[in-house]
Amino acid sequence: MAHDVEVRPMQGTDAYGVSECVIRCYGDTYPKPIMYRPDDLAERVASRAYQGVVATLGSDIVGHIGFTWPTPVSTVVEAGTTVVDPSCRGMGVMQHLSVGLGRELIALGVAGFVHFPTTAHEVMQRASVRAGGRETGIMLAYLPTEARDLEIGGHGDERLAVTVVYQPIGVAPPQPVALPRRHRTRMLALAHSVGLERHPIALRPPTRATTLHTHTIDGPRGLARISVERIGTDMADQVEAIMSASGAALVHVDLPMHDAAIDDAVELLCESSFAFAAWLPGWAGHDVLRLQHVAHPTAAELAPKLASDEASDLMAMIRSEILLRS
Repeated sequence: MAHDVEVRPMQGTDAYGVSECVIRCYGDTYPKPIMYRPDDLAERVASRAYQGVVATLGSDIVGHIGFTWPTPVSTVVEAGTTVVDPSCRGMGVMQHLSVGLGRELIALGVAGFVHFPTTAHEVMQRASVRAGGRETGIMLAYLPTEARDLEIGGHGDERLAVTVVYQPIGVAPPQPVALPRRHRTRMLALAHSVGLERHPIALRPPTRATTLHTHTIDGPRGLARISVERIGTDMADQVEAIMSASGAALVHVDLPMHDAAIDDAVELLCESSFAFAAWLPGWAGHDVLRLQHVAHPTAAELAPKLASDEASDLMAMIRSEILLRS
């Protein structure tokens, strides 16, 4: 039946069909509430704040991949909400969706896309790197325990990790980057593996005040995200104050990789409670280094099921950074 599946850009009128597909896959457990609000979703599609592709079989929507721009100046997009109707799995629908997504992104002229395959799906992990994508990080405890694919079932009391995969699409210009010493070799190797030219700049201590903004993803994910625009001498104090006020068990800090003070920032955060999460090329118009804090990771959360040696090697580094703080 794969030859009967058609893939096309998502339209606002598809919102109800996409929502119904999500329900067939996840029931009411998917951690993006807007997927259960088709009228709101349709408005976002109409304004192009949310875009994507859908797979149709006859008049039914049987698959979807969506994407958004992380910031107005991003050179990459964030792809997600990848679902395939349980009745159509094993038919090549995912491959059709991936090809359709690539076609749309090439037309938009983006350098690549970042997506987050869950560690509950080995097939999604393998598919994410089959076309030249590379794992550039692992975000632990990212999916709440309630979120589960109805075909696969529950996964105990632990929150699930996701791999972070960068998929190159178009040509990206060379960039100067500030590389923290502890991650320098790995990040240069990752850049080379996805064909991105990066030129290290000299590091220096911070000399100014920190500029940052925060947002918290409410609901079951319970994630507080801190985006640093300028690394300053008071960055660690500001991050600690935000963490205390939010009470979030999962905190991400995004550091700008064009800021020469990044090395001091990484050392201060890793000495307290943070560890590597991901390298995000072009995420904010420049590269971003994401660090993660997981309040009380369980043994299972520190041992996600990974489908590649590269991801396992990344996880070993992340695990060692977390365990060194305890």
